[in-house]
This record gives sequence, structure tokens and C-alpha cells, in this order.
Amino acid sequence: MKAELLENKENTARILLEDTKVSLVNALRRSIINGVNTLAIEDVTIYKNTSFMYDEILASRLGLIPLKTPIELKGKGKFSFKLKEIGPKAVHASDLVPSDKDVVPAIPEMLIINLKEGEAIDLEAETAWGNGAEHSKFTPAHVFYHFYPKITIPNSKVKGAAKIASLCPVNILDGDKDTLSVKKGKLSECILCKACEDYAGSDVISVTSETNKIIFDIESWGQLTIKEILNEAVSTLEDEVKEIAQKV
Repeated sequence: MKAELLENKENTARILLEDTKVSLVNALRRSIINGVNTLAIEDVTIYKNTSFMYDEILASRLGLIPLKTPIELKGKGKFSFKLKEIGPKAVHASDLVPSDKDVVPAIPEMLIINLKEGEAIDLEAETAWGNGAEHSKFTPAHVFYHFYPKITIPNSKVKGAAKIASLCPVNILDGDKDTLSVKKGKLSECILCKACEDYAGSDVISVTSETNKIIFDIESWGQLTIKEILNEAVSTLEDEVKEIAQKV
């Protein structure tokens, strides 16, 4: 397998994989979703809740807040948070008071609840380690993939090129002066929707894919970096293969 990093931002990455099988790529995807361990709020003790939100719903919302999970703390005990607020106030994840400065909400601005005048909440929350196979709140990222696009334009001069280009939802086509082309460096962003081909016909523009090349996208929720997610996922796959080999 060959891998090329096409895009790498703070919490997203796009990787081009070549000479591989869809089954292997999907195994990596499933390992990221179900096999990478992270921290999430598991147990909530509510001392006071006079808000409109039921205790169970409030606890569930807290559990879905992504928490920074330093890789060096992997498997090391539990961590806790305190939350004591009175309205009127918009309570955000940043209002949670952590027991460890390294285990904090990954998205501080995430809204927990809007407290009205006089409403109050007072609670303590404790984390647990887990993975997506146990509950989706532990999943570290949204992961998806598709075949690498291939766009064929037999004739660069196309009547109504501007209209065809305007139909592209990801804006990768250039239709200036009846000349239709793919913008430089934008081919990999094609989502294979075929809106352009459906309108103009395959004899004008044809959208297909290369089955030996796959674009792999990762969008982290913030618990771990992209590199840490990939390393943990590959390590999990290796452990599973070793376990299978031992039992065969």
C-alpha cells in the first residue's frame, strides 16, 4: 500500500491510498471507529437540578462531550469534573471544572444547557475508558472513504460550460468562455455526484473512478490528534491479527 497525505489540518486529514483493497481500508476505518480507546464521562452524580432538563438527559449530554485524552494517560484510572451553575446563564463545556488539567473538553464552546432565571445545577461527573464498540461517545473521529475520481472531458470547448461548472457542489470545475476544465489541484475534491454529467451527458463530461486509488478522510472530534488516532487504530488491527493467528 502507498499512502500520500493530500491535506492535513488541525482536526482533519485526507489521505490518498494506492495499491490496496477496499476490505483493508474498511478494516482501518472500523478500527478507528470501534477500536481506539478514549475517555468520556460515564457516571454523573446530580446533587441539584432545577432546570427544565431531566437528570437522565443532562447526564447523556455530558457523556457526549469529547474529552482530550492524552495518549500517555492511556488506561490510567478515572478523572472527574464538577459543575455548579445558576441561571440565567448559557452553560458550556468550558464551565466543567476538571480534576486534571490535561483532561478537559475538546470543544470548550459546546453548549450543555441554557439555564433560566433561578434555575440551578450542581453535579459531579466521572470518566471511564472505552471504545466505539461499547458506545459511540468513545469514538474519536468521523471516518469515510471513496474511490479516487476520474473526470474525462473529450473537448475543452463546450457550449454552456459556465452552466455545467456552476452545477458542481464542490466547485472544482472551471467553465470560463465555453472552456470546460477541472481546476488545478481540485480533482481529489470531487464527490462523484455526477451532477455535471447528468446535465450535460457523458459525451461532454464523464465522471468515473479509479478502483486502485482510494481517498481516506478523517475528521477528529478532538480527543486525539489524527496521527495518534491512526497509530492506535493500526496497533489495534495488529493485535487482532496476532490473536487470530494464535487461535487458528
